[in-house]
Amino acid sequence: MDQIKIGMIGTGRIAERFVSEARETEGITIASVYNPRMESASQFSGVHEIPAVAETEEALFAAVDAVYIATPHETHAAYAKKALSAGKHVLCEKPLCFSGREAEELFALAKKQGVVLMEGIKTAYCPGFLKLLDVIGSGVIGQIKDVEAAFTRLSPANVREIWDASYGGSFLEYGTYAMLPLVKLYGTKDSNVSFLTSAMKTGADTYTKAVFDFGGRFGTAKTGLRVKSEGQLLIAGTFGYLLAPSPWWLTKQFEVRYEDPGKKDLYEAPFEGAGLRYELQAFLDRIAGKNDPRWIQPEDSVWLAAQMEAFLAEREERRSDAVHVTGFCPTEEEKTGATSQNNGPQKKMPGIWAHRGCCMAYPENTIPAFTAAAVLPGLIGIELDVQLTKDGEIVVIHDETVDRTTDGHGNVRDFTLRELKQLHITGSRCKEAVNPPLTIPTLREMFEAVLPQLRAGMLINIEMKNSVIRYEGMEEKVLALVSEYGLQKNIVYSSFLPESMGLLKKLDPSVQTGILGGEVHWCIQKALENNADAVHPWIGGLDPNQDGLFDLPEGMPVRCWNSEEPFYGDGRILKEFHMEKYALLGATDIIVNAPEMYLKTSGN
Repeated sequence: MDQIKIGMIGTGRIAERFVSEARETEGITIASVYNPRMESASQFSGVHEIPAVAETEEALFAAVDAVYIATPHETHAAYAKKALSAGKHVLCEKPLCFSGREAEELFALAKKQGVVLMEGIKTAYCPGFLKLLDVIGSGVIGQIKDVEAAFTRLSPANVREIWDASYGGSFLEYGTYAMLPLVKLYGTKDSNVSFLTSAMKTGADTYTKAVFDFGGRFGTAKTGLRVKSEGQLLIAGTFGYLLAPSPWWLTKQFEVRYEDPGKKDLYEAPFEGAGLRYELQAFLDRIAGKNDPRWIQPEDSVWLAAQMEAFLAEREERRSDAVHVTGFCPTEEEKTGATSQNNGPQKKMPGIWAHRGCCMAYPENTIPAFTAAAVLPGLIGIELDVQLTKDGEIVVIHDETVDRTTDGHGNVRDFTLRELKQLHITGSRCKEAVNPPLTIPTLREMFEAVLPQLRAGMLINIEMKNSVIRYEGMEEKVLALVSEYGLQKNIVYSSFLPESMGLLKKLDPSVQTGILGGEVHWCIQKALENNADAVHPWIGGLDPNQDGLFDLPEGMPVRCWNSEEPFYGDGRILKEFHMEKYALLGATDIIVNAPEMYLKTSGN
């Protein structure tokens, strides 16, 4: 075939990279995409200009020659089996499956159907790793006696692999990469494995060390999600050793070293893009009948699946006397607000705040967004952002420029209030003015609009936008306006600039302040330094490890912000509904774009 038409199953993170890499690979065309959630497939198709969206798996198979599977791990084998049965070549993201026997059955089916089944481990096909295998094969470091490979990341706390206690965790996520050098250097015979592992609060493993014995030749595969190690590959031989530096899985160079410390051989190789293009080219070559023995072979994938199977069996033994955490996966009933049993650990729902008002339903930081939030039963508070104009007026807008949310252009500080009022609010990521017309409000206008509807005890979080542009006098101006309206007990201040919160405390020790930041431990440190009352970290910056927030002062609120939700007019889909899970990691409050949805789901 001159062009292989490929259909994609899955529209997640790796699928995004696959599209751009496929377009750098000659001989392949992305013809269609499928996701059980049609809304997600349609959005992905539109963003990436994929010509068709398949409503069913069968419709996808009918339109393509090959299938690329990039779905949650536990679904890989089932999708692969269906595609192979339909006579389609299959490129499946790692891990192919979690059972050696199941892997054997899939390859047997592929052989019967006369099609290619290939496990997508990009490192296995990149020039640097193939050169590494050639150098080892030349015998330059003698007989291999030990292989150590590490793949660790400090992953954010809001990703699937942190929360999926059944099919997430570090080993199921990264173990395939860490075991790749072992299977390619030692083969698949006479191996024994044992696992040392540490779990997170969510039930998934945060760090695992798999120790292998291949009949007197040894190997270690280290994986981590919230534990960081040097991501190198070290291969020890009887004449010397090979060292591929971090990140070894993006193999661009490596060294062979000897007993003489002054003797080193440096090897380099290209690594273009995200590396998936090498995997794709190998897939096309295999369809054309070519095979490189250095690539991952069916027996290699079977061995890798068998190690996953061994890990799951040992993990289940360790959990037999412990509480089994099954994760947080909302059902369709929960998404629509109907009640349904949650199989995860039951936790108190964190307090819900409206981020820039109800900013999925209305343009962010506008009067309609604030007034809609003010009447929400169960809402803890409303969050907003303030900047200063050229003439010193306090206006409510998030960005330092007006470009994203209005039909204007330039820095907020370069406009007078009168000039800003000539601009019209637009939907986020689009330049269509909303109807009826809206303008950037002042903080005074926000108080005037919300005060008549503000429920007793509801709070307003004023974020000082002074970490990029240091607005001199902002703290004094905001304090004066809050005092004028008698709202001192209703206001919480926050900023990414800790010193600003320290200044507020000096100006008025009674104010409530919070430190904004990414990682929760950084926020805690800065809160202690600046006498702040709360921390406002990103939800991905929470710590899922067992020791958790060991330095958090007792009773200090942890108000987290969620950055991945849609804003009004940006076309994205609201995916997160189980915000209560973050209470397990210490969150007392969540600041969200669609508070009405979360409060409905929680039953408040």
